[in-house]
Amino acid sequence: MANSQSTKVLSSREKVVRAATTLFAAKGFGGTSTRDVARKARVNEVTVYRLFKNKQDLYLQVLDRKIGLKEPERLLPMLSLSDDPGKAFVPLAERLGERFDPTFLRLLFFVALEKPQLLRKRYRASVVSFYEFLARQLQKWIEADILRDIDPALMGRALMGMIAYDRIVCGLWGGPEVLGGNADRAIAVYTDIWLRGALAWEAPARQNRTGGAWTRTEVAASKFSS
Repeated sequence: MANSQSTKVLSSREKVVRAATTLFAAKGFGGTSTRDVARKARVNEVTVYRLFKNKQDLYLQVLDRKIGLKEPERLLPMLSLSDDPGKAFVPLAERLGERFDPTFLRLLFFVALEKPQLLRKRYRASVVSFYEFLARQLQKWIEADILRDIDPALMGRALMGMIAYDRIVCGLWGGPEVLGGNADRAIAVYTDIWLRGALAWEAPARQNRTGGAWTRTEVAASKFSS
């Protein structure tokens, strides 16, 4: 009997969280009432207050699940799976692409507008920790001459920014099909651009004016100036 009751409570909790996620993403914290949540979840409003202290508590549960306090910890191991940045970053980028779905983005924008202090207080530490770890991993590959010697913190933010920007733009205009392209293909292309750049350049077989091998920057500059 106890197990049956426990299962029932968990089922009600899940229905409430899912309903609240949809409503908070559509109308924000201020535009959503516990009565709205109860109606959508098809439970009594008393049930909502039995499962959660108040609307703020429910909101935090939704944000924790969707934005993810523990998500950076789940992403970090992907960076150390391989000595090849391509093999390490493709699954990482794919995972991030999945996380940045329309519901996630709407929740993120709403909380940033309505409760920016809450967003920073609750999630900034985990996000900063993730970027710091990412920069350290990139620095290791820089020191191993696998990656160019570029500021590793900015390098990491560039990859994250490409993926996030793509999801935001596609969400605004109705999906990747509207702009031309495929969501899954986009992740692979962005990762490839991030790793190898977009310029078509020749191997540094020629000699530059000082007699040394051409660098990638010099090759690029010569193409634009010619």
